[in-house]
Amino acid sequence: MSAAAAVALAAALLVWVPSGATRRERLRAVAPAPASRGRWRPQVPGGPPGTGRRWAEAGAAAAGVFLLLGGGPGAALAGACVGAGLERLLRRSGAPPDPGSRLALDLPVACDLIAVCLTAGTPVGSALAAVGDAVSGPLGERLVEVGSLYRLGAAPRRAWSGSPPPLDVLGRTLVRAGESGSAVVPALQRLAADLRSSARSETEAAVRRAGVWVLAPLGLCFLPAFLCLGVVPLVLGIAADVFG
Repeated sequence: MSAAAAVALAAALLVWVPSGATRRERLRAVAPAPASRGRWRPQVPGGPPGTGRRWAEAGAAAAGVFLLLGGGPGAALAGACVGAGLERLLRRSGAPPDPGSRLALDLPVACDLIAVCLTAGTPVGSALAAVGDAVSGPLGERLVEVGSLYRLGAAPRRAWSGSPPPLDVLGRTLVRAGESGSAVVPALQRLAADLRSSARSETEAAVRRAGVWVLAPLGLCFLPAFLCLGVVPLVLGIAADVFG
């Protein structure tokens, strides 16, 4: 088996590896842990919990690919690629979720709900507190905090100070509308539409990047054949005509 085919197989194995939660559920179904023992979570000096297990699984995958391909330089290269890629994938799956992404996901709905409350005549502080109670996660907690500051008489800029992105965009919209006297409901509706459009653009860009990475193993397999069967004979023929 050629080195290109080995690398293509390694890329396919990386794509096939399930996420961290799915992988753990499959492992529990195959070999459930005894009730008297806890999960093996080795501590590596200078590294986060689970680093030893992550590298052990990556090394086992690399050795399996090496044995599956029958040894040799190509198999060693494929095994190294699989091990490094699997370790990186496991590290990403075990990382804590980004609070900013959760805020960006829930913020358009929160803007619509705040606009509905303000349309009904609810004060800004009460609207923020009501929406914060309805929205779970860090966004709801922050909205409840800002709404409490509003109802205690804090200035809008003081209430929104220290808000993390992208929640600061909502704060600037409400503060600007309150200071200029403009209608705040249309501004909130435009903000929700802009946030949804931005999220849609990011999703489409991620889908396009995924399409490029999916086609990469196919190009890696066909490029050596194209060079050997198409380019090399042409170059040799031209060289024979010139130097012959």
